[in-house]
Amino acid sequence: MGILLLILAVVFIACSAVLTAADSAFYALSRHAAERLRADSESKALSAILDDTESHAQAIKFWRVWFETASAVSVALLVSTRVQNIWLAGLIATIAMAALGFVLVSMSPRRYGRSNAQRVVQATAPMVRLLRRALGPVANWLANIAKALSPGGTDEDGYLGKERLRDLVDRASEGEDLDEESAELISGVIDLEETNVRAVMVPRTDMVVLDPDHTFHSALDLFMASGYSRIPLIGEDSDDIRGIIYLKDLIGEIHGLQQAKDLLELARPVRFVPESKSAAELLQELQQESIHFAIVVDEYGGTAGLVTLEDLIEEIVGEIDDEYDRSRTELVENPDGSLFAVASASIDDVADHFDLLIDEEDVDTVGGLLSKALESVPVLGSTADVNGLRLTVVALAGRRNRIGKIHVERLAKDALDHIENDEESSDER
Repeated sequence: MGILLLILAVVFIACSAVLTAADSAFYALSRHAAERLRADSESKALSAILDDTESHAQAIKFWRVWFETASAVSVALLVSTRVQNIWLAGLIATIAMAALGFVLVSMSPRRYGRSNAQRVVQATAPMVRLLRRALGPVANWLANIAKALSPGGTDEDGYLGKERLRDLVDRASEGEDLDEESAELISGVIDLEETNVRAVMVPRTDMVVLDPDHTFHSALDLFMASGYSRIPLIGEDSDDIRGIIYLKDLIGEIHGLQQAKDLLELARPVRFVPESKSAAELLQELQQESIHFAIVVDEYGGTAGLVTLEDLIEEIVGEIDDEYDRSRTELVENPDGSLFAVASASIDDVADHFDLLIDEEDVDTVGGLLSKALESVPVLGSTADVNGLRLTVVALAGRRNRIGKIHVERLAKDALDHIENDEESSDER
């Protein structure tokens, strides 16, 4: 009896150690390496695991706990056959399993699994697949119970999941292994796969377009005013996109390098994409096709907006300002003394222009001042009176519908008196 219990304890501990190494190896293996290993090995077991990582991850966790528990029970029964005092037998079994579990089950197998991830994954794949099939639907039930008890966890994607990768990036950035900028870049790449084109496109209402009535020179004027190098050519309306006009093609035509009769003949073919398309997938396609511009269509086939290669790259690296962007003036004075200000313009510059004192400690920009006054996110047409000024959003930025241009005017004296009276009446009530 004692020999059988000893053999069972050894077998259970060994199985638990193997599963611990497998668990660590699957987590350490990158998706690219896993797919390459699948192609090279042609293992059906490995292919099944990679196709359903979540249930196999739960199966490994269940069986690892089961084998650890079974080994502890075996050791306890073995010790009880030699020691008559049940309390002493329990203490000896607990100490023995704690030492064995820490050295043979936790630390050493985990370290080996991380260091030899591909070898361990390939070797243990048949065993993992067999244990998953033996467990049947229980693995999914356990996963659902775990999610219900700990909502918002990071294991729902199983091995090779995005949440696991995000967790690793966050941990690395907290130390000295990864700087914050690199961590943000990696997170941007991860998030791009979960972002659809609609979230990054320039909406239809902000599109700059040409129509067939434009002459070559009037079209060139629009290019120079907008600062764009590519502009859609429409027919009857924005739902009728005829092509894309390139600035370099237009300049070539004006200088006699091309023989087009009108803009329609000069236009290049249009690349249409659905608004639900993955931004990461579109980025790869535009790179492969050497295209920088695409028209986004909605579910009814109408024009929803446009998206450029720069829009997609900015989702990863942040806003990109070219020479034209940097040369834009933040404040433009109007003949009546009012201003057009970009949302990022300093409130100190605006205060200097109107010879006012604006004391706002928690905001530095005109857009921030307007948001604070409204106590909400400004939209097109939003207006507020603050510090003797009236701020009105008159235009949105070209990318992702942000606040673009704000009209700033000084309030007349009677308007100021009216505001002060309203404030006094409110205080009295």
